[in-house]
Amino acid sequence: MSSFSDTDAWALGGDRGFAHWNGRDWRNVPGPDGGGRMEAIAVAGPSDAWAVGRRGAPPAGKNFITQIQHWDGASWSIIPSPEFRGRYAALWGVAALAPDDAWAVGCDGTAALVEHWDGGSWSRVTVPVPGPGLHSSLTAISGRSSHDIWAIGTYDNPESAPNTLFALHYDGAAWRAVPMEQIAGHTDGTYAVPWSVVAIGANDAWTVGYTTGTGQRGGTLTEHWDGRRWRFVPSPFDHPSPTTTGSLIKVTARAPNDVWAGGATYTVDDDHPEKSYDVLLLHWNGVRWTQDTTAPTTGSSNTITGLSTTLGGHVIWATNDGHPELLSHP
Repeated sequence: MSSFSDTDAWALGGDRGFAHWNGRDWRNVPGPDGGGRMEAIAVAGPSDAWAVGRRGAPPAGKNFITQIQHWDGASWSIIPSPEFRGRYAALWGVAALAPDDAWAVGCDGTAALVEHWDGGSWSRVTVPVPGPGLHSSLTAISGRSSHDIWAIGTYDNPESAPNTLFALHYDGAAWRAVPMEQIAGHTDGTYAVPWSVVAIGANDAWTVGYTTGTGQRGGTLTEHWDGRRWRFVPSPFDHPSPTTTGSLIKVTARAPNDVWAGGATYTVDDDHPEKSYDVLLLHWNGVRWTQDTTAPTTGSSNTITGLSTTLGGHVIWATNDGHPELLSHP
């Protein structure tokens, strides 16, 4: 989800369109005819929002292709995407900075994909991706300004496991690759999946997701940029176990010492054979990550699927137990 103000926020509705907050209540807003599945949304203003994802039923020989939708203040419409080259192409993240400046990331076949909106059209942008023979994809993007943008993803060698985290940074002129710390034991089959990134300052950015290994249920992933390097920071549920997993899906920030990450934990054991999901909400106070257990939820299967910080300084999150439940945190 993404918000512009306390009275203007958007949440994805899967294949069912969108949900919009007007300051009083949420209402469903239909997507355009022929719309696909949107994976990310970014709001730049009351009449300027972008959603990106993919759609099925593509041309012959393709599995699915990218789709970009735009909100103009009255309705959602499909905006043409650049040509794609692989058997499949998808967009997983979007950042909207101005009416003539938006970015989207994903993959085109086995190569990471970056696209830019200049106010008139979307175009592909050449970026430094891992070398030949490596499969790469970018899953998240966030910009503090047009001169400070982070994109996060992974690459892997299909002939061997596991994958490798990688980051790209845009300084207003060019994209460059920035090394990231890799999870311990990743050469033994532990995978990392970064789902979200937030750019806070020149020396401050976070990416979150989860890790998983052979025979393990997974653990939370929290990695921080301090202006010199990316490094892992301990967080609750960050050690995979055979029965319990912690995963983070979204991250947002109100200040360097007020960062929120959301996702879920679930347990699979003799007492929970069907997987028991619980909301996972973490808070960074500038020193450490701690779990916040105040999020009101209903049902037996809950996951925070969206987080956003409004200009008014509120955190809004969306939980989903099969029926979206949109909540706010003052």
